[in-house]
Amino acid sequence: ADEFKGTWDVGISVSMDSWNWGTTVHQTSQAQAELGEAKDVLGQLKDAINLEVTQSYLNMNESRDRVGLAEKGVRAAEESYRITNEKFKSGLALNSDLLDAEAALLQAGWNQIQALVDHELAQARLQRAIGG
Repeated sequence: ADEFKGTWDVGISVSMDSWNWGTTVHQTSQAQAELGEAKDVLGQLKDAINLEVTQSYLNMNESRDRVGLAEKGVRAAEESYRITNEKFKSGLALNSDLLDAEAALLQAGWNQIQALVDHELAQARLQRAIGG
């Protein structure tokens, strides 16, 4: 029969594991602590990357300046050698003066090569630091 008798039955069921009181709360707290720690590590990594890129950039700029100075040194040594050689040909300079000028020219050339190598290495380090 399709009729209402005036009563209702409602039921609630609760299931609890009495051995694991608060486990979920503790696991959630632990997961949040681990997340915070991971964020701190990520921040430290970002800072380290920024520092490495900045240092590499500054080293590259410094090495570029050293290349310019080395080129000026070579030009000055070439001019000194040319003048000393002319004086030697004229009898106004000693053989040792000419040898000193030649040694200075060779040293200036070596310094220029070293500056160029250092600059190339600095550029490579910068590329590596920026991920290129």
